[in-house]
Amino acid sequence: MMPSTSASTATTATSATFATKPMILLVDDMAANLHVLAAALKADYRLKTATNGQAALDIAAQADRPDLILLDVIMPGMSGIDVLQRLRSNPTTRDIPVIIISADTSEQSQLDGLDLGADDYLTKPVIGTILRARVRNLLARKRTERQLRLAAHVFEFSGEAIIITDHENRIIEVNPAFTRMTGYSAEEVHGKNPSLLSSGRAGPELYHDLWQALLTHGFWQGEMWDRHKDGSVYPKLMTISVVKNTQDQIEYYIASFSNISDQKATEERIRHVAHHDALTGLPNRLHLMIALERALAMAHRQQTKVALLFLDLDRFKLINDTLGHHIGDLLLVEIAQRLRQCVRESDILARLGGDEFIISLTDMTDDASGKEITAVASKLLHTLGLPYQINEHTVHSSPSIGISIYPDDGTDIATLMKNADAAMYHAKELGRNNVQYFTAR
Repeated sequence: MMPSTSASTATTATSATFATKPMILLVDDMAANLHVLAAALKADYRLKTATNGQAALDIAAQADRPDLILLDVIMPGMSGIDVLQRLRSNPTTRDIPVIIISADTSEQSQLDGLDLGADDYLTKPVIGTILRARVRNLLARKRTERQLRLAAHVFEFSGEAIIITDHENRIIEVNPAFTRMTGYSAEEVHGKNPSLLSSGRAGPELYHDLWQALLTHGFWQGEMWDRHKDGSVYPKLMTISVVKNTQDQIEYYIASFSNISDQKATEERIRHVAHHDALTGLPNRLHLMIALERALAMAHRQQTKVALLFLDLDRFKLINDTLGHHIGDLLLVEIAQRLRQCVRESDILARLGGDEFIISLTDMTDDASGKEITAVASKLLHTLGLPYQINEHTVHSSPSIGISIYPDDGTDIATLMKNADAAMYHAKELGRNNVQYFTAR
């Protein structure tokens, strides 16, 4: 009998290579037949042998299951047909490919084996070259079948939507995740261009870059906005790859994408927290600096003016000390609401911290700037000077406002802020609840 090959006798490097070879179980009650089979296959495969049906079943059920079984039909005790029947009835071994090798050339024996799920049938005496070719082709076919089953499983159960289009970009297949994500069934989109999902937000530059990448590199990944069947719009992260034939011609496009609405919402929340005051919801100092930089750059290009109003609440510390910080916080929230009512949407409003606020009036011409600033400042004094009802307390406060103007009082943010702050302190020195423009002393 041909002894089983053992990897334990080889070196580490040889063992690693050996273990990658497919393992074949040779089943025959005749030692001479096993030698013939082993001689034909030992160079390319790991081999195990069994001389009866029960031994074959025991080996097939082990953890290191064979990739292929070469099975004799006529054996004492249990025939090859019986072995095959038991292999196919056992969930552990049912998928192991089997080639029946037998001296029985009768049509019925071949039909019995094939009906039970044999993958091939060879008759003795076996020709080594034909045996190797049959084994090689069968194992290659089984590998392809496994890959196809795996691909089908991924396609069917993937959490990402998948679209397959032909070389003319017509949809030929979509998976269930596509239907869940877009609202369209496979029947509704078959033969259509994926552009039916477009939200219209992407410009021609994006599509130009997309197709350029596909034609040049065969791959593109990026973000897009799509439109659901119900009309709602959502962001997606999409990957597209090209499938070419042996002539290097495009046959298919495969696109997969996922809805990233939650991710975008999280990013927006983080961005909002980074740029806004937690108490009042107004833009914070960071946001103010960015907005002012843009406003000054635009004013420089358009030769317009920008007014910076530095606002500080009068007697706010006294309110905090007498009524408590909770009442002070609620007062600041109410003040923020009133400030929003006093400015245009194009103006900049921010809380620096404590009871200090900044308002920037943008895009003002020389002729109108004085009147606009005076009107806004008067509105601020009146609106913020009205009583506040905070819980059971009626609270009174008023603003002191200092104003600097770009480019008259400074051409950079730091100078304008410093000069508006100085003007605000001058307003406090003059009795609070008033407005003062910066003047160089």
